[in-house]
Amino acid sequence: MKTKHTLKYTLLLCAGLWISLTGCDDFLDINDDPNNPTEGAVSLLLPSAQVDIGGALGNSMGGLSAIPQAYMHQMFERGTTQGDYGVNGSDFEVITPWNILYTRALMDIEQIISQGTDLEAWSYVGVAQIMKAYSLSLMVDMYGDVPFSEAFQGTALVSPFYDDDEVVYNELFLLLDQGIENLNKVSSITMGTDDLFYGGNLGQWQRFAKTVKLKMYTQIRLVRDVSTEVNALLAENDLISSSADDFQFVFGTSTGPENRNSAYVQEYSPGAARYYINPFFYETLAGLNTFGHRGYGEDLGLVDPRIPYYFYNQIDTIRASTAPENPCSYCYGYNDPGTGNFVVQVPELAETGMVSIYMFSFNIDPNEGFAQGTSQSVAGLYPLGGAFDTGPGSAAANFNGSPTVPQRFLTYYSLKYLEAELYLTGVATGNDEQAFRDALQASFSKVNEIATGANATPPIPTIPLTDGDEEVNDIEDYIDAVMADYVTQDEQGKLEHIMTQKWIASYGFACDTYTDYRRTGFPVLHDGNTDNLSVTTQVRDFPFALPWVDANLEINANAPPQKLIATDNARIFWDPN
Repeated sequence: MKTKHTLKYTLLLCAGLWISLTGCDDFLDINDDPNNPTEGAVSLLLPSAQVDIGGALGNSMGGLSAIPQAYMHQMFERGTTQGDYGVNGSDFEVITPWNILYTRALMDIEQIISQGTDLEAWSYVGVAQIMKAYSLSLMVDMYGDVPFSEAFQGTALVSPFYDDDEVVYNELFLLLDQGIENLNKVSSITMGTDDLFYGGNLGQWQRFAKTVKLKMYTQIRLVRDVSTEVNALLAENDLISSSADDFQFVFGTSTGPENRNSAYVQEYSPGAARYYINPFFYETLAGLNTFGHRGYGEDLGLVDPRIPYYFYNQIDTIRASTAPENPCSYCYGYNDPGTGNFVVQVPELAETGMVSIYMFSFNIDPNEGFAQGTSQSVAGLYPLGGAFDTGPGSAAANFNGSPTVPQRFLTYYSLKYLEAELYLTGVATGNDEQAFRDALQASFSKVNEIATGANATPPIPTIPLTDGDEEVNDIEDYIDAVMADYVTQDEQGKLEHIMTQKWIASYGFACDTYTDYRRTGFPVLHDGNTDNLSVTTQVRDFPFALPWVDANLEINANAPPQKLIATDNARIFWDPN
């Protein structure tokens, strides 16, 4: 039998290489004889499943959040149609999370439930049921109908039925209740450090499960009266209560085996960053509107103090001597390769080193074809553990950051945004203004929590600083300005504030904000056909779901035909718009 020391490093290796669809799972195959489960089986299966969930739902190239973050105008890949909503069932980002979850994580979870029930290891059964419900709720939110009732049977059933998305959601509510019930039974095995999310703290698992229920009820509020259930959960007051309860996957520092944040490893290989910062997202935070879109930040006259935590500029201030290595459309300027002259491109960016490309520019903008590996702005500290932007500008490189930054999934700040939405829309009884203010404060606190733990990176100021004769506080000034506008708005204007700020705070995990947008229409996104740019054209409509995996449809006799993702037939059941 493998020692605990060997198992630890095997799991870390799997964390670093989770995108690979073979290898680690075989190494941890301790279920050769499912009729004779041992006490150690569930404690080995649990971290294996959690490593896969931590990667498969995240924001690296093979994670479930990769495409939604492009859909939601935060980050996207250069040289692909994903920058114009073009996604196919054969795309890596569609296939990988589906396969990781269905062939590994959820199969391990089924084994935990089965073996844990036989062993009366109820804490493991409850945690497994909660992880299963959460993972599948996101799969429904992204894909719609998914295999459920006939899934997870291995080779015993190779063509599982794709269950109706609403039916699956109803079953997941029941599964969460079962999981909570099992957490409160006396378990024959005590869970501990083998639980990579909460370290065996069953109270935190229970609060997480109930918060998942609240989130799911919020998502279906437009198609079902959920007031009774929502008010009961809020009155019970057993939800995520602080950032200490955040559901997130924590990474390490090892490179051999690799167990750092997988998105960090992807983006901070020298000159090899895959994601470009969407200019629309940057301008929302910077209070700019340089290309004719509707500017949330510009309307408020605000510059978001989170910018240096969100984005890292490899160039400090762009001039002829510090120009990007190739011509660029979204930058202050570049050196013309024909004349050698410095060309000013976007004057409003004069004091920044922001270098990116426009969404909707694929095969249109001649500068879209130029790689900017050593000059493009990259994702920073907050979303994936990248570098904090201190200003001098230098190339993003391996070890230039804090790769232990966790992959966030469901957090305390997101709960507060849920409460604000529920109070505002009358689904629950409460003060939406106070909940929204609390959500804003929790959002900044999460950035500061990450900053504090990242190699002495300074947190956003939380004490008054002297600016001439005026006392200023970056966080409080920003929150006060947002709230001053919030109270003047009608319900739709207030809802836009809530959803836009939730979108900003959720940078690094886009699945829920993609769901929010489909439900509410907020935040307002860049329209590639109504801007004032000659280098953008939006040829595809906004997609309502991810396509199913083509290969699964081809081999599964019970699979539906592939959907057209931008048509009403692709809408998830909770989306009546």
